[in-house]
Amino acid sequence: MSDQTSTNVGIIIPTKDRADFIIRQLRYYASVGCQHIIYIGDSSSKEESEKIGAEIKRLNNKIKTKYYYLPLDGAERKYMYLISQVKEKYTCLSGDDDYQIPKSITKCAEFLEANPEYSTASGYAVSFRLKRHGVYGELLRLADYPRRQIEDTTGAERIINFFNNFNTTNFSVIRTDYVQKYLRGFEKITDRQFLGELLPCSLPLIYGKSKIIDCLGFVRQIHDQHYGLPNFFDWITSSDWHSSYVSFEKEISESLAVKDNISNEDATAIIRQSFWAHLQRYLSKEYEARYHPKTKSGLIKQVINSIKSKIARAIPVLKPIYRMVVKPAITGNKELNFEVLQPRSKYYQDFKPVMDSFTGKIKT
Repeated sequence: MSDQTSTNVGIIIPTKDRADFIIRQLRYYASVGCQHIIYIGDSSSKEESEKIGAEIKRLNNKIKTKYYYLPLDGAERKYMYLISQVKEKYTCLSGDDDYQIPKSITKCAEFLEANPEYSTASGYAVSFRLKRHGVYGELLRLADYPRRQIEDTTGAERIINFFNNFNTTNFSVIRTDYVQKYLRGFEKITDRQFLGELLPCSLPLIYGKSKIIDCLGFVRQIHDQHYGLPNFFDWITSSDWHSSYVSFEKEISESLAVKDNISNEDATAIIRQSFWAHLQRYLSKEYEARYHPKTKSGLIKQVINSIKSKIARAIPVLKPIYRMVVKPAITGNKELNFEVLQPRSKYYQDFKPVMDSFTGKIKT
């Protein structure tokens, strides 16, 4: 491995009792020659922890890993501890069942190094599901995992933009000192969604822009063993929601006031407007899904999808043309879930080692 440089990234992985997922991910990083430093925060049973430790030792000459046994509740608390240990200038989060693409996070770090007005950067992302639940298996389905860039001029504009069309930035490359500076805002928050997603996603956007680099940056596995969050109604009616919201609002309002040089009152009003839009969107969406699932728009969408499927089966050659040329031209977005499987696509070379990993083809 090469010496540490200013574009090394600390990859943070909280985990509990999922040694096989961690081992899969470590073998992938070894297979692609990852030069970034991997931080593992583990609260597993003794047996699971020993399996992880044995694999780290076995791969010691191929990847650099820092392991911490952390008997803490929740991935969020483990993340907070691990970020305090990171010495690299940049960091990114990974689920124990996910994949960061090392070459791509290097590109993101290089971009941040050259563009100080940006606080986060990431590549495009896809999610996958296997035919059977577990660590290894045949691919069942691929989907695009939403990422978007936010390049508004002020912190207020960026935070309004973010909450009006929410996409998590949790798995982006971020400046480590920004996150370490934010840790004080986490102390009084007990709610998992504020602690693990809303605060760490929104604070960086107050301080800088968010960039999407044209590469495959992140691959996420979808399965039934995720550490899920409650629906929005159950969330806002939970016992610790209000106190966590008060701490959240105070932290980001004060940060916004300083960054944009506005009063605390104006900053608080902006945060409330933004967060209100976020609540309205998701409460309405989940209400309709639960109580009015067969809406007119939903039926129309089903009919359109059915027609498209019939055309694709009748004229197979049209499908790749539509997905690689026509649809991107109409929507302005690449259809990554299709492109990563095409050998002629520039994204294929980064996805292939990931697919080799979850299908059990990597032997290190």
